[in-house]
Amino acid sequence: MNAYLLNRVQGTIAPKAFHVAQTSRLLHLLEPAPGIRFASEKPEEPNDNFPIHSRASDEKTAHTSGVNVLAIDQNEGRFMVSGGADPTIRLWDLESRGAELDHTHVAVSSVHRSSHESAHTHALTSISIYPFDPTPSTILTTSHDTTLKLSALTPGAIIPAHTFHLHATPYSHSFSSHPASTLLIAVGTSERTIRLLDLRTGLATHTLPGHDAAVLSVEWAPHRPHILASASADNRALIFDIRRAGPNAAITALDMDDTAGVLAANCVGSSAVSRKARAHNGAVTGVRWTSTGSHLVTAGQDSRLRVWNATSGANTLVHFGPRVRNTASSHLAERVPLIIPNGLVHAGHETLLWPNFNDQDDRGEILMFELREGIFIKRLHVPGLMSSQRRQQSGRLSALSGGRINALAWRGNGGAGEGLELFSAHGDGKIRAWVSRVPEEALENESTEDVDRKRKRDVLEEIYQGLTGSQVTFT
Repeated sequence: MNAYLLNRVQGTIAPKAFHVAQTSRLLHLLEPAPGIRFASEKPEEPNDNFPIHSRASDEKTAHTSGVNVLAIDQNEGRFMVSGGADPTIRLWDLESRGAELDHTHVAVSSVHRSSHESAHTHALTSISIYPFDPTPSTILTTSHDTTLKLSALTPGAIIPAHTFHLHATPYSHSFSSHPASTLLIAVGTSERTIRLLDLRTGLATHTLPGHDAAVLSVEWAPHRPHILASASADNRALIFDIRRAGPNAAITALDMDDTAGVLAANCVGSSAVSRKARAHNGAVTGVRWTSTGSHLVTAGQDSRLRVWNATSGANTLVHFGPRVRNTASSHLAERVPLIIPNGLVHAGHETLLWPNFNDQDDRGEILMFELREGIFIKRLHVPGLMSSQRRQQSGRLSALSGGRINALAWRGNGGAGEGLELFSAHGDGKIRAWVSRVPEEALENESTEDVDRKRKRDVLEEIYQGLTGSQVTFT
């Protein structure tokens, strides 16, 4: 990093290259920040009779049941919304923390079934923030109550404004942030079809058939407003062109045995998409595009993450090793990786964060990989997590454990501009924070190295001055 600083001062590298080098470094320095907490209620003030350390302040939770979903406004990165199994939606102001690492966030506003008659009545399954508002004012949510709701964010309140009745369980939804967005909401449901909802009219437009089981994950392509990717419990991942009608809308089926892109080349422009193509040897729980739209990443219950060339549909055969866990569960839900975009890392070196999931033993770990090569970077672990054996002895269900990570969200330039922040939603009702921090050992080593360099420079300067400061005569 010192070399980058020197080159930046000398003007030999562009500001963007310096920014990418710094953010890449900060990403690799993510560490748990247990002092940053999220509480649904304001913590009580300590007093002489009942000091703060004797209260249950450390047990404050963001939701009374598990936190299922998270979303952060990517325009300013100031606000985060969370949805739980309670079922409650809460709004958090992340800028209230500043730079301190010991802080309790208190919900700015919230809505639940007892506070508003139109609120969700069952656990939430997905959440997003309308991307075209300079300041977040509208959120979209789905729930096991078979509805998708649009809610307005107002000072001190979240107000449900419109409800789409889907008559099927929605597992995920996606709204395109492309400037030419069609303003359609894609919803993956238990009906095996993708429902398209028109935000302008408040009505459902049509469905996209193609899957043979529940659709667990959907996402619009970031570079083309009419292209949509989906993942399903039928082990398949499909790509749709919504300008087509009915069965012709599916243009590509990703096949893990296709390493040349032959399948995609044959399918584009054709109505016949292979029914035999399988993206994973198990339910496909998530699909995500890279920020440029050049690649797709899928996650399957065969404990595999796969990277696909979005142009050809070829399996790039990136191997992430035996660390990845994503076991089968009777509880269907979207489980997706978090992809850090190109703007924060070197071109072609997107970073992938995966919350490991094991139905028998949730260890509370997040794995960090280099996406294109599958290189393992580091493992983030929830500090102080109760072991599997102790959890079983205490009788706690796995679904309510702190080790179960249901969702991840990130923001840049967090904490008074100090770096990157990562947030994880957990089964015990807590939202945990991870921040970029240089380890104290590294700082000590760095200062020791600086002292050694200065001492060597001083010795060299002394020798040089001795040789040049006086004439040398020979007798």
